[in-house]
Amino acid sequence: MHLVAGLGLTGLSVLRYFDRLGEACFGFDTRADFDLSGIQAEFPDGQFAVGSLPPTWVKKIDAIVLSPGIAKSEPWVLELIQQGIEVIGDIELFARTVGQPIIGITGSNGKSTVTTLVTEVLTQAGYQVGMGGNIGTPALDLLASDQPEYQVFVLELSSFQLETTYSMHTIASTILNLSEDHMDRYAGLEDYLQAKMNIFNHTELAVLPSNFPSHVFVQAPKLVRFGDGSPNGVMHLDGEDWLVFEQQKIIKVSDMALQAEHHYMNALATIALCSVFGIETSVYQTVFSCFKGLPHRTQLVAQQDGVSWINDSKGTNVGATVTAIQSMGKSANGKVILLAGGVGKDADFSDLAPVMQTYGRHSILFGRDQNLIAQALSSTPYTCVEDLSQALKLAKSLALPGDVVLFSPACASFDQFKNYAHRGQVFEASVIELLQNCHLQVSA
Repeated sequence: MHLVAGLGLTGLSVLRYFDRLGEACFGFDTRADFDLSGIQAEFPDGQFAVGSLPPTWVKKIDAIVLSPGIAKSEPWVLELIQQGIEVIGDIELFARTVGQPIIGITGSNGKSTVTTLVTEVLTQAGYQVGMGGNIGTPALDLLASDQPEYQVFVLELSSFQLETTYSMHTIASTILNLSEDHMDRYAGLEDYLQAKMNIFNHTELAVLPSNFPSHVFVQAPKLVRFGDGSPNGVMHLDGEDWLVFEQQKIIKVSDMALQAEHHYMNALATIALCSVFGIETSVYQTVFSCFKGLPHRTQLVAQQDGVSWINDSKGTNVGATVTAIQSMGKSANGKVILLAGGVGKDADFSDLAPVMQTYGRHSILFGRDQNLIAQALSSTPYTCVEDLSQALKLAKSLALPGDVVLFSPACASFDQFKNYAHRGQVFEASVIELLQNCHLQVSA
């Protein structure tokens, strides 16, 4: 019998999957205060437990389906592994079930954007596409009877999901980039990288940025690089900057809806991943000229008195925030005022200092690990405040015409917010309220 460990969104999708197959399973959540009432109502014949695993279950367990939020290194999981019990994840179950082509996408940053872009391109080209995984719909729910007959699946995959994925065959897959994240779960960057590398275990086309760590060896029938120094990048041709892939001009950069270096890299990764489908250039042009980005990702919230207010709440790690500072700094007429802080996940914040020295005016730090960020930014101007409300008021007083107030926390959100989306929503509402009040005061 399978043990479904972790009863969040992923765990529920696994329970539904086994229910459709008519297979009994155990459901377990490590949180002792987890409310089982909703799950028991949906699965009245199921057996569930919280807090600690019932000893009577252990001898009946053949395999664990581990949710991404539970590490394989947990003592109780290791104990079961030592007894010869297999540990898999929902993506492994998915891979064992489907026969359609799968495109797999991972990386420290940009996963959701590229997953969405690939889905948009293939849909525009006429394919019935199932998008899910770490974005939107859990992968196994894409197989439910009420779902369409998908011709191709596009999956965003986290390192946590890839830890328990072994046999997934992909027609194309990518690691978009790599920077420190989840260092509270991994022994170091190399350990994190090895989890990501599982995406290439059985792939036909591996897609990597040109600046990926040079020691990484990928064994795949075909490897495509994109970005600076590769033939698939931004090139100045006939007086214009173009996205070029395999010596073919795809779209003029000026025709893209999103204008920044990381947006060009996301588009190039999308082209590489979709290249196995022989997509017409006109499809890329349509998608890239219309796509205006996902919520909470370097999203313009407001402009007042020449100051732009940017919501990048999805910047949950240092690499994402460095990219946001660079992109906003290069395009701004003034300087960047950075709003950052939260739960640092044992990250090294030192990479923030050089980009703030180049592009920054001031950093305003809040949240649980603000002092750790302050230590890294000690060579640049910064102020620590209690919460986001104080940070916004200080940013308003410091900002000059041409400046960008960039909310890119470089941290997880759960010290003061439900999740990054809630954090971004609070930021947006607070900015609008602040600017409206300031406008009223000026008008009066």
